[in-house]
Amino acid sequence: MNRSRKSEHGQALVTMVLWLTGAFFALTVVGVDLGHLGTSATEVQTVADIAAAAGARNLLKGGSANTAKTEAINVVAKNKVDGQLFTIAAADVHVGTYINGVFNETSINPSAVRATPSVTVNNVAAGLVGMRTATIQKEAIASFQGISKGQPTLPVVLGECLFPEIQDCFSDSCMPTDTAFPKDSEPRTAWTTFTGGNATGDILQWLSAACGGGGQTPPTYSVGDTLNVVTGAHGSAVHAIACMFNSGQRQFLIPIVKCNGNALTSTVTGFATFVMDSAADNKGVDWHTKSMEINDTPLAGGCAKCGSGKMALVK
Repeated sequence: MNRSRKSEHGQALVTMVLWLTGAFFALTVVGVDLGHLGTSATEVQTVADIAAAAGARNLLKGGSANTAKTEAINVVAKNKVDGQLFTIAAADVHVGTYINGVFNETSINPSAVRATPSVTVNNVAAGLVGMRTATIQKEAIASFQGISKGQPTLPVVLGECLFPEIQDCFSDSCMPTDTAFPKDSEPRTAWTTFTGGNATGDILQWLSAACGGGGQTPPTYSVGDTLNVVTGAHGSAVHAIACMFNSGQRQFLIPIVKCNGNALTSTVTGFATFVMDSAADNKGVDWHTKSMEINDTPLAGGCAKCGSGKMALVK
C-alpha cells in the first residue's frame, strides 16, 4: 500500500514538473512574440514620424503634394523595420490640411502630411495556433505650427487679418506684402511702442542706436499678451529704419495682433518674419513677409498662417 502511494505521488510530481516546464516554455515563447511585436511597433511609429515630418518640411520649402510624398518615401527608405530596409507605400502618405485637430486630405494648398505605414511580422507562439503573422500599423501627422513666444526685433505690428487662412494658401506667394509703410490707407499695419507711450521717441527707443535710435532690446511676448499700437507717420522713426536698411538690416521678427474688423487690437496672436525690400525717408518702407522655420521656440497656439514657426508632429 505504501509503495503504491509513493508511486502515485511520484507520477503526480513528474506530471506537475512536465506541466510547469511546458507552461514556462509557452510563456517564454509568448514573451518573445510580444517583445518582437513591441519592437516592431516602435520602429513602425518611428517610420511614420519620419515620413510625416519629411513630407511636411518639403511643403514648407514650397513643395507640392507630389514632391512631399516623394520626399517622405525617399527618407523612409533609409530606415529599417524588423531588420529590413523599409518601403512606405505612396498610398500610405497623405497630404492635406490639419485644422482644429482634423486632417483633411487634399492636394490644394496642402500644409500637413499624414503617414500611415504598416508592416507584417512573423509570430512564433501564435503561429502554433494558426496566427502566423501580425500586421502593425501606426499613424503620424505633421503640420505647420506658429510660434507662441518670441522677442520682436522691430517696433512694427501687422494685423492677423492680413494673412490668408492656411487652408486657402500655404506659400510665400500669398504672404502679405505692401509698399510705403506707414500709411493711413492701410490700418492693418502700424508702429508699436511695446510697453507704452505714443510719441516718436517711444518708437525710436527700440531702433538701432547707430541709426539714431535708443538701441533698447524689445521685451519678449507670448500669445495673449498685450502691447501698445501706435498710428501715424513718425518721420524720425522712418529715417532710422531707412538707415538700418542701408546698413544691411533687412529681416526682422515682428508681433502679429488680433484684428477688430480692419482695426488692430493690442492682443498678440503670433509672429511674422518681416523683410524690408526698400526704405527711404520720403517713401517709407516697401516690405513683404515670408514663411520662416524657427527652431527652439515654443509652439502650440501661435498664428500658423502668419508664417513664423516650424513643421511639427501633432499626432
